[in-house]
Amino acid sequence: MHKKCLLNFIVFSVILTNKCSIEVNLLITKELATVIVRETMLRTNFNINVMDVSGHIIASGDPSRLGDYHAAAAYVIRQGQELLIDETNQSRWKGSQPGLNLPIIVHGQVVGAIGISGRIEEISPVAQLVRMTTELMIKQSQLKLQQEWRQLHMDWVLKELVEDTGIHEGKIDQRLQAIGCIITAPYQAIVIEHEPSLLFNTEERFFDVMSRRLAGRSILLSAYRPHRTLLLCHGNATYSLSSMLDQVRLMVTSCTADYCIGVGSLVQSLHAVRSSFEEAEAVLRYPSNKERVLTYRQVAGPIIINELPSPIKEKLIYASKEYWNKKIEETLEAFFSSDLNMAEAAKLLGIHRNTMQYRLEQIHKQSGYNPQKFQEAHILQWIVWLQQALRAEGGGSAN
Repeated sequence: MHKKCLLNFIVFSVILTNKCSIEVNLLITKELATVIVRETMLRTNFNINVMDVSGHIIASGDPSRLGDYHAAAAYVIRQGQELLIDETNQSRWKGSQPGLNLPIIVHGQVVGAIGISGRIEEISPVAQLVRMTTELMIKQSQLKLQQEWRQLHMDWVLKELVEDTGIHEGKIDQRLQAIGCIITAPYQAIVIEHEPSLLFNTEERFFDVMSRRLAGRSILLSAYRPHRTLLLCHGNATYSLSSMLDQVRLMVTSCTADYCIGVGSLVQSLHAVRSSFEEAEAVLRYPSNKERVLTYRQVAGPIIINELPSPIKEKLIYASKEYWNKKIEETLEAFFSSDLNMAEAAKLLGIHRNTMQYRLEQIHKQSGYNPQKFQEAHILQWIVWLQQALRAEGGGSAN
């Protein structure tokens, strides 16, 4: 559930005030500065230096200058204005070479300086472009880290909701407010189980695609386990669940062909989210080769029966062992799926109604339970579910 925040490019100092607002102090790291130097030098053929807010060179096309104090850059950072160095004033600026030094400004804050070595008539046409490119790279890195930081909070919230029995709603609200998120009842958990594909062969890639496509909806996401993604729908997202599930299925299908989706029940409180999540997980354990998307309501019966104590399950299976076979199971499955309608079941099996009647009578005779009476039919339904679960586990099958 916990995802490491990779500070590849920039470092944020995040301060939560009493109102849970966020102030971000942005610093250029050596890693980001190195990328800036490499990318800009590839495109300009000029030597590039990047200086931090203290005026020290943290990346350069000339490695021997790393760590040197750049007096001109320090001046540019203090004044927030560019400075040209040439033969007439070079001696005034310690550690400087002829060229142009420009402040790097992000969100109105000077975060460093970039220097381009060379003659002014040569570097002038590209200087502003280099600065704009640098500032854009920093903003992109800032956005990436903000997204990762937001996801960390979301992961924590969902972990609390689905794992802890005694959740603290105040702490959850505080976490959500910190990322500008408000969730409202009702709630519904959806779990996607997926395998890597040729196009999306990593967990991060699949999750990034899903996050981007579901952005702006009333849904919290978390890659809480390998190959499993949790979606917590809330508020408006739960009112059009069928439509939303169709969209999610299309998104998942575009990423991988090997997947299944389990949907828990709709719940009205944060304390009940765990129950909805456990139902969605249970759905994924239900053996189904036909449906890619299943709700707990669709398979609640077999799931509940399969959770009976082992002695009870063994007793039911043992009692049916002498007479159970594939034909009986198919007959009962068709009969029950037709709501005990004999004509519909016969049509489903492609047999005559009289043949269906005969089969049901034989089942009654062999099992002692009349499938045409509800009070007895449900016992036979339990046995069907248990036999199917046993077969799915590799423990046996109908003859």
